[in-house]
Amino acid sequence: MPDPVIWLRGDTAAIGPLRADLAEEYWRWEQEIPTIVGYNRQTPEPVETTRRVLVEAYAGVADRELRFTIYDVTGRSPAPVGLAQVAINPPRATGEFSVAMGSSRGKGVGTEATRLVLDYAFHVANLACVHLSVIESNAGAIRAYEKAGFKRVGVRRDSNQWLGQRVNDVLMDAVPAEFAGPSLVKKMVLGS
Repeated sequence: MPDPVIWLRGDTAAIGPLRADLAEEYWRWEQEIPTIVGYNRQTPEPVETTRRVLVEAYAGVADRELRFTIYDVTGRSPAPVGLAQVAINPPRATGEFSVAMGSSRGKGVGTEATRLVLDYAFHVANLACVHLSVIESNAGAIRAYEKAGFKRVGVRRDSNQWLGQRVNDVLMDAVPAEFAGPSLVKKMVLGS
């Protein structure tokens, strides 16, 4: 595996660009049952769809989407363990966050990676707000998002399904003024 390009690196996680050589790995992470249930998808996707949507078609939407490979950096070398995306609404300078994690669930890697994505979104892409919705029953994801800097802003009632039951979606957002820095982007650019 080639040395990864790392844009931002924390203590447990790092983020870098999508990699064509990881298309099948991205597909595997999105086909794990916890991810399928978390996304509220009912069916798996073929690997060709993931390759086309995540890697090949990205050139046509790169101005409207931030896409990142997430790395676990607790070992000897960075290991790819997930992917994150922010779908940008350019006129509003906002973005919708989503993440898929593979083997590093429960180790804090996803939380730190989410914080790194927010740093990038606020200080490189200059977004005014990043938002998400998460199934209310997914308490682990909500805790991780809150640790990363998201705040609850509302509930959409009976708007989703979770394990065969109607459930609420929790609406969350993060804004630059409340970013739980320090900003690694600012440190890289300003040197302080």
